[in-house]
Amino acid sequence: MVAAAYPTWRPASLPAPVPVAIRLAAAPVSSPDQATTALCTVDTVTAGARVTLTLVDTSSAAIAAQRSVTIPGVPDGANILVTPVFAPGSAIIPVVMAITVPTDRRLIRKADSRTGGMTSRWATTWRSHHALAYFDQDSGTFAGPFHLADEPSLALSTAAANASDLLIWTTREPQPDDPDDPAKPPARELLSQVSAFPLGSGEARFSVPASGPWPGGEPVVTLPNGDVARLVRGRDVQVCSARTGEVTELAVAPFSGIRAKPSAVTMQACPDGTVFMTKPGAGVAVVADPADSFRARADIRFPVPASPFGAPWSKAVLSKAGDILYALGPASAGGLSAYHVATGALTASHSEGRHYTGLYRLSSGTLLAVGPESPRLAFFSPALKPVGTADTSLNVSAVF
Repeated sequence: MVAAAYPTWRPASLPAPVPVAIRLAAAPVSSPDQATTALCTVDTVTAGARVTLTLVDTSSAAIAAQRSVTIPGVPDGANILVTPVFAPGSAIIPVVMAITVPTDRRLIRKADSRTGGMTSRWATTWRSHHALAYFDQDSGTFAGPFHLADEPSLALSTAAANASDLLIWTTREPQPDDPDDPAKPPARELLSQVSAFPLGSGEARFSVPASGPWPGGEPVVTLPNGDVARLVRGRDVQVCSARTGEVTELAVAPFSGIRAKPSAVTMQACPDGTVFMTKPGAGVAVVADPADSFRARADIRFPVPASPFGAPWSKAVLSKAGDILYALGPASAGGLSAYHVATGALTASHSEGRHYTGLYRLSSGTLLAVGPESPRLAFFSPALKPVGTADTSLNVSAVF
């Protein structure tokens, strides 16, 4: 991960990127106000594994805080997947860690499908459980780690937080039936669960069954009332009560069409309490009202871009005032397009025949388009006037 400031004019020489972190343990996470980016790395130390949380100020690219927590007893070869979670209204940042440990390495015999003979292979059983830690930005200290008694679990999880609780979705690892042991009860149906942990605690306030799909990678936002919304299957919103864990599933009507190829979807909370969702593979963006069963306040349609799938997932963004939607241009022309949110009317467009794969709005209001070839980064004013370009040898999968 590198960071660099880019001015509104193109200088004779670009500022050198500043190394921020290497060997990230998970994708970076941005705070709800986009002012801070959280990065996590994992290092092997004598005592076990050291997880380091780095907070980067997005306006200056400076490291605002960097602290570590050590997980004792983690053996060599273990894998730790780390997810930092911002808690709106709180100085505490929960860190969810999926710890996968290799066990029971053994030599097994297996039939060779080509020859019909038997061959020997080394096999290892991997077991995952989750642990929690909490970083207090005010005191600069970590609490934890707190190990959860959920082994064996799938490593992937989904987490969100409000001012008082961390909500985490986990799924038990499937266990096969044992035909050689008739007395053993059959494997139970696989079911996810959602748990609420008071910030700073390793004891769940509640753990209840959670409806599918399995957690892992779906967009989540914390709503103004503290509940958490998950955008699942690319077309439905599940609202989880932070008080009881009860889940209410609501259909997002503009997203209801089922396509042969899944589209990248995004969801983010807006300052006015609404939620902005995009589905570029269907050429639709929605501003929904959580207080009114996610009814669409605005439904903006745009031509499907040439790269509606894959990273970067961000392919349409709102203006700072929330009145203009910027999206990748149509597959026939490329470039960028701007639409009036209230009416859906096209208000501006820019194309030089170049197709982009991602679009972001920086804190200054400048638009950043990501391309697949040199120059990979192109900057535009809110009026879609070209500002400048910058190149990198890296394949850009996300901008924070």
